[in-house]
Amino acid sequence: YTGTSLLGLFIANLDTGEVGAVENVPGSEDPSSDGGYTLGQALFSPCGSNVVYVGWDGGAGGQMPRKLGSRFCQQRPSKLYASPVGVLLKNLSTTEESKRYKGKDGEYNVLTPHVALARSPRFCKPSGAGKSILAYLCSDDGFDTHGGCASLHVLGWDVNEEKALVDSNWELVGSVDIPERCEDNSAKKVINMTFPGLFADQLPRECFTADGKSIMVTSQWGSVRRVLRVSTEDGTVSPLTFDLLGNPAPRKDAFPSQDLLCLTEDGGAIVSQSEPNNPPLLGYIPPDVLSSTSAFESRPIKSHLVAKLPPVASSSYGRMSSRYAGRGFTYHVLNVRPPHGDVKVPVQCVLLLPAHSSSERLPLIVVPHGGPHVATSTAYSPPYAFLSSHGRYAILHVNYRGSAGFGKSALESLAGTAGDLDVRDVVHAVNFVTDKLGSAIDPDRVGICGGSHGGYLASHCTGQYPELFKVAAARNPVINIASMVTSTDIPDWCYVTTFGPVHSYDFNEYRPPTKFELGKMWDASPVAYVDRVEAPTLVALGMDDRRVPPSQGLEWYHSLKSRGVPSKLLTYDGEGHAIDGPRSEADHWVNVKRWFDEHL
Repeated sequence: YTGTSLLGLFIANLDTGEVGAVENVPGSEDPSSDGGYTLGQALFSPCGSNVVYVGWDGGAGGQMPRKLGSRFCQQRPSKLYASPVGVLLKNLSTTEESKRYKGKDGEYNVLTPHVALARSPRFCKPSGAGKSILAYLCSDDGFDTHGGCASLHVLGWDVNEEKALVDSNWELVGSVDIPERCEDNSAKKVINMTFPGLFADQLPRECFTADGKSIMVTSQWGSVRRVLRVSTEDGTVSPLTFDLLGNPAPRKDAFPSQDLLCLTEDGGAIVSQSEPNNPPLLGYIPPDVLSSTSAFESRPIKSHLVAKLPPVASSSYGRMSSRYAGRGFTYHVLNVRPPHGDVKVPVQCVLLLPAHSSSERLPLIVVPHGGPHVATSTAYSPPYAFLSSHGRYAILHVNYRGSAGFGKSALESLAGTAGDLDVRDVVHAVNFVTDKLGSAIDPDRVGICGGSHGGYLASHCTGQYPELFKVAAARNPVINIASMVTSTDIPDWCYVTTFGPVHSYDFNEYRPPTKFELGKMWDASPVAYVDRVEAPTLVALGMDDRRVPPSQGLEWYHSLKSRGVPSKLLTYDGEGHAIDGPRSEADHWVNVKRWFDEHL
């Protein structure tokens, strides 16, 4: 979020130390183009003579006047390409100029010419007949939202002929509009919901099982992350059922989030598992268990616990303390069904509830996630474990409509309704919880906390419902879409959020917004309700943020101060959108807790 990079493809020979650029790539005809192409996710083909990669088109065939932000922007036009590199590889194998070939490699090939979005190419090991399979995530028609439901496609690759069999392209898993509600104990449903479609950023680097008959992938399924097996024969999707805590039967009301980290050389799997009150566990699933059909039934399969990881990170190993953030509270996944909205899917919530006496009523911090087209899962989150266990706050994560993991229609329903549909979903979830748990939750002590789109919702909620939300903390919030549209690296978000995908805007022209458009953007912004805000508000800003420029939060802070609303501003130099530098992140969350302690 804090810098601009022009990414190219390079090959390094580890024996000679020679490095060379892959020049036969899209955009090489006019490398000075501002739009250009961004290249990445490269890998060698099984024959070793081609490099397969993703090319993200900056717009207008690489001729867009301005290159837009691409990080966490799955909607950017993209295709898979293959560039022959035989000559380049031979030249890199020697350090002597006289032994190098004077010729050039052939032209690149477009592997997915009729697909709007394609990413994450992965090869299966070749068969004895010299055939392989290339799997990838894609969307045939594309989407305007920054995330979406993906399809899983495969195409054949002839190792002997050193080329893709483009005509052998077929769809294994398609998108799902609306998942079905399911009340039985079927192994193919999670929290009473059937498969909602694939919501995965990438396929694992090694995603094919040893026999090549299945593809393994982690995907968002409602509020839970699950490891899935996809049959390469018929596309059947089956969730893998395991529990690294060693329970022989499914735990009642326990919904851990699990991730596939990699497949091992012996055909097993390295996996991780965590819950809001349990830091990550690292585990191993043996190959014979992984290939068994029983692995996808309702009872947990045999798995081996490898390590219990410290609460501070899931990427390091250390001795576990007897006391850690996470103990002292329980969690619950709730299905809330609001009456409003055109797409009827559950608004799922993850509620963290500290231990308390029967006579005690806890303050509630509501947390709508950022994105907005992601989801809060039941994975362990250090900041919210800290607020719940040490601050003794009930925490309510709300996966409003527009979140990933609930089908294509629900996600896309937020386009053009932001500031209304998502706000009402959050408010309905709060009212549901305070009514259902009135003896445990104090309805007069409700605060709200969020970053990016979550900060947008926190600010909207305090303006639209000042009697409900008594205090707020907003991190890099979107405040005024009209003033953001010409300064952000994702101006398309401003249009799609305000008008939906039906609004006509040609980013190849990159014109300024019209008077009408600016008025609609204002109406969809929290700043339209600033005169109604009463909640003391903490604003935290990464001063190098290009996605939501710090001017947004400054506009909110000064507007509230001028109206006499208690406000505090935290600025972090050198930080971008996430504010995730170790010192900055720690300072931010300590100040968030202090703010809620003071005002809630």
